[in-house]
Amino acid sequence: MSVSEWDSAGWSRRTILKAAAAVSAGAALGLPCPAAAAPATRVRSERTLVGAIRWDAWVGSEWHVGATVNRTLSPQEYQFRLPFYAHVTVPERLLVDQGFDTEATGTAPSGWAVSAAVGSSVSVVDATDRAGKCVHLHDESGTSPAAMTRKFATQSRAVTVNWDWKEMVAGKWARALLISGSTAVVDIATTTDASGKHLVMRAPDGSWSKLQDIADDTWYSLKVIADPAPPQARPWVDVYVNGVRRMSKAPLLVPAATFDTLTLRTNETLTSDLYIDNANIAVTESVNSNGATQSIMDQEIQYAAAAGIDYWAFVYYPQDPLSRARNLYLSSEHKTDISWCALLDGNFTGAFDTNLAVLAPQFAESNYQKVLGGRPLLYFLSGADAAKVAKVRAKAAELGLADPYIVVMAWTAQSAASLRSAVGADAVSRYATGGSNGATYDSVAAAETQLWSEYATNAGQVVPTVSTGWDNRPRYDYPVSWIADYTPLKDNWGQQATPGEIATHLAGAIRWGNTHPTDAPANTVLIYAWNEFDEGGWICPTLHEIRDFGRPLRLDAIAKVPRTGVAAPR
Repeated sequence: MSVSEWDSAGWSRRTILKAAAAVSAGAALGLPCPAAAAPATRVRSERTLVGAIRWDAWVGSEWHVGATVNRTLSPQEYQFRLPFYAHVTVPERLLVDQGFDTEATGTAPSGWAVSAAVGSSVSVVDATDRAGKCVHLHDESGTSPAAMTRKFATQSRAVTVNWDWKEMVAGKWARALLISGSTAVVDIATTTDASGKHLVMRAPDGSWSKLQDIADDTWYSLKVIADPAPPQARPWVDVYVNGVRRMSKAPLLVPAATFDTLTLRTNETLTSDLYIDNANIAVTESVNSNGATQSIMDQEIQYAAAAGIDYWAFVYYPQDPLSRARNLYLSSEHKTDISWCALLDGNFTGAFDTNLAVLAPQFAESNYQKVLGGRPLLYFLSGADAAKVAKVRAKAAELGLADPYIVVMAWTAQSAASLRSAVGADAVSRYATGGSNGATYDSVAAAETQLWSEYATNAGQVVPTVSTGWDNRPRYDYPVSWIADYTPLKDNWGQQATPGEIATHLAGAIRWGNTHPTDAPANTVLIYAWNEFDEGGWICPTLHEIRDFGRPLRLDAIAKVPRTGVAAPR
């Protein structure tokens, strides 16, 4: 079952998270907020519980969702986020990376086999409408194309092919062909018909599907992701034009086990001028992050416990493979070293009664997180309503357990207050706080700090969220199936936090709770996140930290934050 099918059962965290940055950006810009809740006169001295959200899609390349998140972190600029258990399977993922700027004007592009009839040419030229150089395919033949062909190392895995092109007169049947051996498996062209000029793609039956309209003397950036053997799916190709996906999971022209050639050319029978720039071919999935083993889970427990993380809030997926990490935790000999609780979204609430029958008895276990003298802690990211909350309370009572402490999440204080009142929850919280367009971490932390009081003023009891980052750009470069509108993610990012900045923000949350004990009676804070690597929030050790520094730097900083009183990092 695909992630999109899982999410169709109800509102999922993936469906609603896209709202976070927009809401957060307003706060980061200092937009008006209600007055902060008045601090209490007493400073609480009891130890504050520190939790961290887990989102466990890191199940390896054999599964669709695992392969998807692997691809988001394959570009070199994102590999610093890889979890400590990841492997870089292709150290040199770039097969071709050519902008032509360093090549001699008037020569054929290096590394490419070129062909042109008498009077036609394929040569590097100075670009007249952009910086640097490009390749000009000048075709005056009318009987044979001008072409440039690049062989690359044969790939049996997905490849990502990028290039820019323009025709001086558009729609002259310029062609881009991804080839296996001698057979084209992807065929993209420009064409002209009665309705205008278009970019089109050929289907296996020979028909052409329109991708978008095009104009004369205009550059277009194209990206093709082609996978000959995707997990749990047929071979497919995605096509993007200027960053917008125009074809999704289309079949290859013919089944192919490998890719090895890219050809860019003009038409056999039409004269034309075609320009090419920024040709790039890369292995799409060059890392493998599979944390779904017992030894890795045991190591994660050790890391978390050593840093003083009291519990994980698992985004509760009932189904395999996203349930694997939770089940490995529950089967670990070390599970009592860190507690856990559930964080529910549409994946759980879609079959609520069935899933509650499994979850509720676990409230009784010693390693299920309790607050306020024994009340099981339960978060709802989405899908909460009065009937479901009542069922949770009734099921706990039926089992002879304490009344659960139910926390609902919302993106604004006003919506949190309305939701808490409507469903009968005990408290409110927030999944994460993010920034946009490169907002500094300090500005995001300051906005989130203000939100703790804003939520308390509007909604009452609060579990403060401590966000560690927000950067969705990997999901713009390699869109995930569970986010339909990925284009805003290009600007959906803030700057990376230092370990010290995260520790300072955590200390602030603990201090706020201990100076507002009536607003935060559960005496817990929730970190976003343990392992949201491609979404931009994590404290789980990374491959970069362990390999280059020998220490989990973020967790080391968190470990130094006192959990009592007016905490401040040591």
